[in-house]
Order: sequence, then structure tokens, then C-alpha cells
Amino acid sequence: MNKAFILPRRRKRLRPYLDLTAMIDTVFNLLIFFAVIATFSGSGARHGIAMDLPKASTASPVLDRVVLALLPNRPPQVNGREVKVAEIGPALEEVTRGEHEAQVVVMADKRVLYADLVAALDQARETGFHKLALATAPGEKPTPLPR
Repeated sequence: MNKAFILPRRRKRLRPYLDLTAMIDTVFNLLIFFAVIATFSGSGARHGIAMDLPKASTASPVLDRVVLALLPNRPPQVNGREVKVAEIGPALEEVTRGEHEAQVVVMADKRVLYADLVAALDQARETGFHKLALATAPGEKPTPLPR
């Protein structure tokens, strides 16, 4: 056979290849970073409930606490977990691991009905929690009651 009639072989084309593994890892790490930062930014992890607390001039801070939050038209919350009024006592026992000497800070919005506040306090006291504190916003003296 004559070599003049043989066509040259075509070379295989190399396809460009982009490895996305490093980029996916970087994006995933950024996602985790921003999720953690968002958790601790702003008002903080413990201050997630918007409340309008009454003001008191004799208010003092409490460091180690169990929070019982009462909002109008919403179920009570024990350390951020919603519970029914009848379940406040067992929820407090669960959070404090049965330690009845723990201080329970009751954060009740100004608009919470007095009957709801008394019912929540009653449930806590029936379970054996007697160190109850009502949270207030620090500041000026409260307005006096009308006579």
C-alpha cells in the first residue's frame, strides 16, 4: 500500500474539566460561618422575644436564671419552649432538673392579662418553685396607679 494515500490520524480533543469540589467546600464553610454568626448577632440568643416590660427603679440583674415568658394571646414559654399553662410546672422541673431552689424569672408583657400572670405563677408555686422574680425594664419610676 502506498503511504501517500493514508490520511493522518485525528488527535483527540481534550475537554476542559473544572473541579468543583474545592468551591463547594468553600461555599459550605461560608454557609456554616454565616449561620453561626447570625445566631449570635443582634440582640443575642437569649433575647429572641420582643416584649414591652414594665419599668422599675429598683430592678437588679439576675445572672443564672430560668425564664418563664408570658406574651399576650400566646402560650407561655419556659426558656423559649412553648408549653400549656397546665404544663408550666413539669417544664420548670425538666429545665431545672428538679432543683426547686432555682430562681424563676417571670417576664410578662405589659399587655398580659393579670389572670394569666396569676395562673402561671400559681402553676410554678404548686410545683414547688418559690423563688419567683418578676422581670422589669430598668429605668424611670413606674407611673402610679390612678386612685
